Amino acid sequence: MFILSKLKDNVRVYPSDFYKPRIDAVTDELNKKYANKVLHNVGLCIRVWDILEVSDPIVHIVQDGSYQSTVTFRLVVFRPFKGEVLLGKILSNDPVTGVKVSVGFFDDIIIPPVFLQANSVFNEEEKVWVWQYDESAALYMDNEEPIRFRVESEQFVDVGPVRVVDGQQETRKPPFSIYASIAEAGLGCTSWWDSE
Repeated sequence: MFILSKLKDNVRVYPSDFYKPRIDAVTDELNKKYANKVLHNVGLCIRVWDILEVSDPIVHIVQDGSYQSTVTFRLVVFRPFKGEVLLGKILSNDPVTGVKVSVGFFDDIIIPPVFLQANSVFNEEEKVWVWQYDESAALYMDNEEPIRFRVESEQFVDVGPVRVVDGQQETRKPPFSIYASIAEAGLGCTSWWDSE
C-alpha cells in the first residue's frame, strides 16, 4: 500500500526558519511542497521519510536572505500494487461508473460494474448495487459499509490548471485513480463474509 520513493529537489529555506536545525527546516519545506499531493506516475505523497543528502547552501543575500540547497530524500507514497487486497468504505453507488470507495485519506477508488460480483444489478429504488447470489437472497452494497477489494489497475492523468468556461469551472478527472474488483470469493462487503 505504501512505498518509499527517492527524489531530488531544490529547497529554499527562509530566514524565519533559521532558528530550526537545518535538517528540520529542509524537511518542513519538503513536507509543505509534497505532502497530500499526487506526483504523476509516483502516487499520493504522504510525508518525508528521511533526508539522504543535503548540498551546501547557497545564500541569497541580495534578495531575501534565504538559502537554497539541493536535497536527496525519500517520501512515503500511497501507491498500492496490482493484486493487493485493501479494506475501505463505500462512498457512493452509480449505475454507470459502479461503486466509489474510500480508504479514509484517498477517495478515488472505483469498482466498475464489470468488476462487481457476478449477477450484480443496480437497484434504482434504493440507488445501490445489489449482488443477487441466488434466486431468493440479495446482498446490498450500502453507502458507508466496509468493503474488501482487490486493486486491478491505476490511472494517472496529467491535469493542468483549472479552466473557467462561461463562469463555470470545468470538471476534470482526478490526477490519480485506482480501479478495483470484488469479483471473487472473500471480496465485497465484509458483512457478507462474517461467520455467525
